[in-house]
Amino acid sequence: MPAQPQPARSSARALRWAGAGILIALILAVVLISVLGGGDDAPEDDAPEGAAPGGDMAGHDADADEASEARMEHIHGLGVDPSDGALLIATHYGLFRMGEGAPERVSEVQDFMGFTVVDEDRLLASGHPGQGQDAPSNLGLIESTDGGATWEEVSLGGEADFHGFDAVGERVYGVDSTSGGQLMVSDDGGETWESPDVPAMAGVAVDPRDPDTLLVTTPDGPMLSTDGGQSVTALEDAPLLLIADWAADGTLYALDPAAGLHRSDDDGATWDEVPGSAELPEGYPEAVHGVDADELWVAVEGAVLHSTDGGESFETVHAE
Repeated sequence: MPAQPQPARSSARALRWAGAGILIALILAVVLISVLGGGDDAPEDDAPEGAAPGGDMAGHDADADEASEARMEHIHGLGVDPSDGALLIATHYGLFRMGEGAPERVSEVQDFMGFTVVDEDRLLASGHPGQGQDAPSNLGLIESTDGGATWEEVSLGGEADFHGFDAVGERVYGVDSTSGGQLMVSDDGGETWESPDVPAMAGVAVDPRDPDTLLVTTPDGPMLSTDGGQSVTALEDAPLLLIADWAADGTLYALDPAAGLHRSDDDGATWDEVPGSAELPEGYPEAVHGVDADELWVAVEGAVLHSTDGGESFETVHAE
């Protein structure tokens, strides 16, 4: 049954929904403009504080670097370590791990954009280097096999910057910001890629039960592909969505541009805004990760929230 948000939040959300389509279009437009005007250098805002494009030491600020090490600013992805259930949090200042205690940074300070957990021995990501790292401004596809402590390039270093990102086994999907939201697909773990002729998009979520099935978010609403991204079909009557994730049991979770949480139990055919939406903070939706029909994690405006009842209610586990 659709949620009944609190009156004040409902009014605020209604105002924000009025421009939701424009918001997503602007996000894609800004990405494209930055690419056309920026050459090979990453936008200054995309580099961790104190860093210069390509890892140049110019402008080094030791105090800023030290402060940044403990910050979880700009969350770009969430995932759960299958080995112990710890939450992995990809941010502007590195990859953090949160178990029973406070989040702890496990990687170097660098900007993680797209991020996904393939299995307990393989993490995939994309983004930009941090201070002093000898790497191109766009890292392409990078991989960690030690829980996120160290990372190696797999492909497309200096070429691609995946903001939307997901993978199942050897099938990897990325939404490349340097090409204005182009979907790219790999069948060999990210070694080689193809670019299907489909509309520009903001995000992608793959069905873990079937790597050929994926949901993509676009300025015109969410679309579904059942042929590995070679074609997409609009989901009629679906809400406008910005970020989505497919849980292992087939439950779909998604955040709209106003940080409202939606759920689908029939592969996107129908959606409900769940009651827990009223408990999420106002702000920019950053990430959502579904574990199963009961458990999910959400990041909004720097806050990380956890639900164990399918989004009916949330506990705030971290807030900047």
